[in-house]
Amino acid sequence: MASYFYSNFVPTLLCALLLIQTLEFGHSIALTNVRCIATEREALLKFKQNLTDPSRRLGSWTGEGCCKWEGVKCSEKTGHVSKLNLRNPCDGLESCNLGGKIHPALNELKFLKYLDLSFNDFITHKTQKFLTSLHKLEYLNLSFAGHGQISNQLSNLSSLRYLDLSGWGFWEPSLSTEKLRSLSTFSNLKYLDLSYNSLINPKEWLSSINMLSSLECLLLTGCDLEDAFASLPVNFTTLRFLDLSQNSINSSIPPWFQNFSKLEHLDLSDNDLQGIFPTFILENNQWLRFLGVSSNRMEGQLLKNSSIFCNLQVLMLSSNKFSGRIFDTKDDALNCRRSNLKIVDIYNNNFSGYLPNQLGNFKDLEFLDLSQNSISGPILDTMGQLLSLTMLNLSFNKLSGTIPESVGQISNLKVMDISNNQLDGIVDQLHFANLTNLIVLNIYSNRLVINVSASWVPPFQIQEIRMSSCKVGPEFPNWLRMQKEVSILDMSNASISDEVPHWLLDVLSNVEQLDLSSNMLRGNISRIIGKKMPLLTEVSLSRNNLSGGIPNSLCMLDALSILDLSKNQLFGRLPRCWRKSQAFLFWISLGDNKIDGQIPYSICHLEQLKVLGLHENGLKGVLPKCLLKLDLVILDLSDNQLTGRIPLFGNPRSFKMINLGNNYFTGKIPLQLCHLAELQYLSLSHNNLYGGIPRCFDNFSRMWANSTLSPVDGKGIFLVNFRIKRIFLDIIEARNMVLPIVVRIKRRSMEYTRTLPYLFSIDLSSNALDGQIPVGLTRLAQLKNLNLSQNKLIGKIPSDIGNLKNLESLDLSNNELSGEIPPSISNLDFLSCLDLSYNNLSGPIPSGNHLSTLDDGSTYRGNNGLCGAPPLKVCPRDELTNMGRQAYHNSSEDESNEGNSAIVWFYSGLGP
Repeated sequence: MASYFYSNFVPTLLCALLLIQTLEFGHSIALTNVRCIATEREALLKFKQNLTDPSRRLGSWTGEGCCKWEGVKCSEKTGHVSKLNLRNPCDGLESCNLGGKIHPALNELKFLKYLDLSFNDFITHKTQKFLTSLHKLEYLNLSFAGHGQISNQLSNLSSLRYLDLSGWGFWEPSLSTEKLRSLSTFSNLKYLDLSYNSLINPKEWLSSINMLSSLECLLLTGCDLEDAFASLPVNFTTLRFLDLSQNSINSSIPPWFQNFSKLEHLDLSDNDLQGIFPTFILENNQWLRFLGVSSNRMEGQLLKNSSIFCNLQVLMLSSNKFSGRIFDTKDDALNCRRSNLKIVDIYNNNFSGYLPNQLGNFKDLEFLDLSQNSISGPILDTMGQLLSLTMLNLSFNKLSGTIPESVGQISNLKVMDISNNQLDGIVDQLHFANLTNLIVLNIYSNRLVINVSASWVPPFQIQEIRMSSCKVGPEFPNWLRMQKEVSILDMSNASISDEVPHWLLDVLSNVEQLDLSSNMLRGNISRIIGKKMPLLTEVSLSRNNLSGGIPNSLCMLDALSILDLSKNQLFGRLPRCWRKSQAFLFWISLGDNKIDGQIPYSICHLEQLKVLGLHENGLKGVLPKCLLKLDLVILDLSDNQLTGRIPLFGNPRSFKMINLGNNYFTGKIPLQLCHLAELQYLSLSHNNLYGGIPRCFDNFSRMWANSTLSPVDGKGIFLVNFRIKRIFLDIIEARNMVLPIVVRIKRRSMEYTRTLPYLFSIDLSSNALDGQIPVGLTRLAQLKNLNLSQNKLIGKIPSDIGNLKNLESLDLSNNELSGEIPPSISNLDFLSCLDLSYNNLSGPIPSGNHLSTLDDGSTYRGNNGLCGAPPLKVCPRDELTNMGRQAYHNSSEDESNEGNSAIVWFYSGLGP
């Protein structure tokens, strides 16, 4: 968002230089009474002959008067071509590109002073020389103009004042140190841009650039400078503009920055700079207007002294480790006569404390982003004095109290984001009184109550509204009826308990993201999802009381990526019209409805589908075999009436969750499941499966002790390595999407949502499985839930069951297990639920401090051979031990009595 506003603040020095160049070279207008020089006209035609021109930009290059041709300017005095401007006018679009080889005939334009070929697709050869004779050239711009060797052609251009080679050969290294000595001839050079070139031997490049005594502007963005930055003694004393961003520089800011005294623009952002930011950069450069150090690891309390920022216009400190208070001054007074700041972007740092009272004195402030810090206290009433403000972002802080009504006076405000704070109170019409330019309103995740009149007409036409977890209802907000440009609407969990209004479809005609989940909306879903919503990408209407069938119009939405209609009263069959053109659809959640019929084969056309949740419906029939061709991550078809055999899941190795419980599947558990190394949740419970548990289940390597968790979003969805991984992260984080899974654990059903990524579970209960428990299961040390109950398992409990160190619930009840309970079971320190009831277990129950707390009277019930723990019988060995102790105790008492008698008789004998 910040970059959108930065574009309005092009650095003043760069603008000035470009303006000077434009004025100087633009005065030579085309002549009407003199023809251009014939040799130069022929040179231009030869140059055109080799080019590709799909948009016919050079269509005017015919006839004798070349001074009138597009992009050509001639000198008023001599008639020679002095300026050639063929810059792509379409912002670099390929359709407007000029391409092909640059003809050496350009060397015939010996009086050319200005050459701009930027943002095209030219090619030069290593031996080709098309610049060597342009001795009078003062302005050369080859920015993103093509690729090929050019560095060896620059040595003769000693008159250059402006040189832009940024992005030349963007896809291949082209600027070598082979002809570095040529730079020393550019004694008049004031502007040099080598950005987005991989500089071979960057130390030599910097040494050579350091010799340019007239240089005022230096741009080296994305040049792979890295370690060369800190080790060089640089003396750019004439510089006014310096951009070293995006260079992976891994060091502190070197001391030679003290040499700068004329800097107006300094950009060090997107590196890996560390340490305390040196304040001498601000103190020594009284002309500094732009300071950018975003996306580094800089530290310190930089904003503690406001006086060093008096002359700044743009301050970009985002994504660092800066701390302390913001502009903390005594007596709430600024140390400057006037603040010139226009942009303050310090999001994602460690700033704390309250908002400063003097913030209202920053009269020129247009962009203020303080988000993702630890700022607390109230939003001050003085905020309403920032009348130039267009963007305000205070989100993800610890702000509290009410929103002052004065914010409604910031008439230029376009974006207001105060989400994810601890704000409360009422928001009424006065808060929006003069916000005529507002297009983005984010107030979600606060305790705010929206209280406006049903007849209120907002002064704005909003584009993005996010009010999740605010109290908007109980009535559906009528003020939305007047909004015609809504692209994002999020009123989830907004306490709306109302019938869906008939006018809502008109409001949503251009919507891209729609979330009305977790309300009590009533009515037919067709009032929300219409036939013409061409831009819709995400829709979540879960946890409502919507009725009707699932609209077939969903099949026409080629941009759709997320569809969540779960937990409603929807009925009928699934759409059978899914199409391959829906190439972005990766999430379908329709669980907990009343959908019946079969799963349609057309769903297999959704080649990017990663999440399919159809649980708790009335689906019947067998699963389409084509589902195996999808690269699914989560599949939940539980609690339906599906039949047939378990599919041979073997090819989709990305599977992390499979839930087929509570259906009518038959047959054996397919061995192909063992190929799903990333699997961490498997439920086949409550089916009609038979045969043994596959011994190869220990191939679930994600459940091993040494397994490392792949990235998860923390909101209930796994992030895996596939093409739309970035979409997962952005959408899930922003939209708070979850896919609930009901797990039978700890003798009760529990719904997992946001903690689902941390659940490792195998549930094969309530089938007819036989054979022994595979020893390999004890290798799955990440398991938290293992439920094999209500089967026909025989044999012993594996002796290494204690290896499942993370196990919280173990249910082996209602089987035919025999033998002793392994002593290692006492090593399960996290175990909170244990059920071994109704088996044929025998022998002593292992002891242990933690294990003794788990017996609630039913843990070992129905095992007549067990002993040792009340109320069970005493084990024989314990009985023998107790008998021995009693015999020893009695023997000791007899010996003691005999001794006492001897003493009495001894003393009695002494008497006479």
